[in-house]
Amino acid sequence: MEFASVKELVITRGTQYRGKIFLSSPEDGVDLTYDAYLLAVRRLEKALLALGMRKGERVALLMANGLNYAVTFTGVMASGGVVVPINPHLKPAEVTRLLGDAGTSLVLTDDGWYRVFYPLLKVLPVRRLDLGLPGGRLLALEMASGSKGDDRAVEASPLGRNDLALLLYTSGTTGKPKGVMLTHGNLLAEARYIQDGHRLTPEDTALCILPLYHINGEVVTLITPIFSGGRVVMPHKFRASRFWDWVRNYRVTWFSAVPTILSILLSHPLPDRSVLSSLRFARSASAPLPVAVLREFEARFAVPVIEAYGLSETASQITTNPLPPAVRKPGSVGLPVGNQVRVVNENGETVPAGVTGEVIVRGENVCRGYFHNEEATAASFKGGWFYTGDLGYLDADGYLFLTGRRKELINRGGEKFSPREIDEILYRLPEVELAAAVGVPDPLYGEDVVAFIQLRPGKSLAEDRVISFLRDYLADFKVPREVIFIRDFPRGPSGKIQRLKLVDLYLKKFQGAAHGAGTRSINGEEVAKR
Repeated sequence: MEFASVKELVITRGTQYRGKIFLSSPEDGVDLTYDAYLLAVRRLEKALLALGMRKGERVALLMANGLNYAVTFTGVMASGGVVVPINPHLKPAEVTRLLGDAGTSLVLTDDGWYRVFYPLLKVLPVRRLDLGLPGGRLLALEMASGSKGDDRAVEASPLGRNDLALLLYTSGTTGKPKGVMLTHGNLLAEARYIQDGHRLTPEDTALCILPLYHINGEVVTLITPIFSGGRVVMPHKFRASRFWDWVRNYRVTWFSAVPTILSILLSHPLPDRSVLSSLRFARSASAPLPVAVLREFEARFAVPVIEAYGLSETASQITTNPLPPAVRKPGSVGLPVGNQVRVVNENGETVPAGVTGEVIVRGENVCRGYFHNEEATAASFKGGWFYTGDLGYLDADGYLFLTGRRKELINRGGEKFSPREIDEILYRLPEVELAAAVGVPDPLYGEDVVAFIQLRPGKSLAEDRVISFLRDYLADFKVPREVIFIRDFPRGPSGKIQRLKLVDLYLKKFQGAAHGAGTRSINGEEVAKR
């Protein structure tokens, strides 16, 4: 069935699956049926229209995962509004900038996060909205340009696939955050692609452990289960200590994660095999999955890991490895599903199989561009194709292999290479939980290599052993000049390691320090310098 909008999808499923559980909140001990979910969405739609919200107005969401977020995300869209998810872990100044750039008319939050941002939000008029959910009441904060009273109530406007539904800001790891404009049609097309790629059915139960202010959580584990008629288990946040309990208690059949989460789970005790019996697959996306982590996870938990590739600009998934018994290729992000994918050289010409170039994509899920940023839009959207900025190659079978980001390539004395090459080797060391290599300024070579490592609990590792291990697999110019042991990695909204922040951290801590200075410290940890 072709849906005209996310609103029509929610209405259809709420009627079709009346009485069937859609959403479960472990912390609240609540199961919400499809029809109860629809009722809550309708209540929010009515409340927003009563505030005078009109079609196309931007509404920011500032809260953690849970019942309220799941309802407000689709409820704002149902009322004709455009959702602007805000990472609640941003600093007040960062939140202020995003709210201003988006031109938001309302901020929807809850008591918990309102207290956190009270100095920022206290000047805004507040209305309390009760959706009848155990998650507590919502707070609607009216921006200066927004709604001004219940007497402005308006009627719901018709919605179509070309109407804007989501304004999602990129993490800004390579510059100023950009507002990605996604339509109802983009989100619905992507849900269909994910359903097809993972063969999802109404019998599936997804575990949503990624934040709903990130495209993966929003589309992969919220909109797609609605599209497929499945069930979602939504804790407030990922907890490694509770993860396998959730899988067992709710008979979870699949979950979407990032490589850091898979690595963290490998550092925890193995659950009883009966806990794993319901799982069909684990999905990894948002960052490159080291082959060593994939192989260890599959060997330890006997669960196939399906690596996929997606971006905010494509409403999430572009390619995915197929489910067994079809061929899955470790190190590859799989085959296109619904999209067209090409690899091109600097002149925009398609390169042969096996040759590295920039990955470009087109399809119904590709966004319409960046919000009031014509320069960035023109640079990335050319001739009907989106230029991703990712480097990779297609093999003879059409599987995509990513090798890095254009802006993350290390250039050491004219030798250019991807930091992922180094990461892949580091993850082969059993003591390593997380790892990332970066290029840092160097007066002789222009850039040199530094590797950051987070160890598994209770493990130790000498820098000399790391360097020696890397030398067995890498050319000398790729071997890091330093190995820094770190307690906490800077991560983006999805849990993806932020390399550029590691560079900033290195420069702030060590710039100007003489080589051979002995041990140094990051995050309170002593680190060795070669």
